[in-house]
Amino acid sequence: MVQPPPADMTRIWTTVVGGPKKGKTYGLGVNPSSSSSSLMLPDSASISQNTEEMEAMRTKIEELTQHSAVSDAKFAKFEVLFKKHMLQAFEDREDRESDD
Repeated sequence: MVQPPPADMTRIWTTVVGGPKKGKTYGLGVNPSSSSSSLMLPDSASISQNTEEMEAMRTKIEELTQHSAVSDAKFAKFEVLFKKHMLQAFEDREDRESDD
């Protein structure tokens, strides 16, 4: 995950909250410095957790994609068999009706 530099984070945050009011910026307090902007940056533990969660999601997406492909193939085979059977049943019905 790409994180903007702390100075950019502070500027973005200040813009989002509508700028400083009475010398304070909501969420940053008085005279926001680069050290207070680091409060907005995730710590290494949360980055690690997010990375693990993202990897788990990627793995699950891959599994589901493979499962979907297998299901699609099975359905396609079933559809061919069903159409073949229905065509045969229709032809048998026509043969019986023509014999009557």
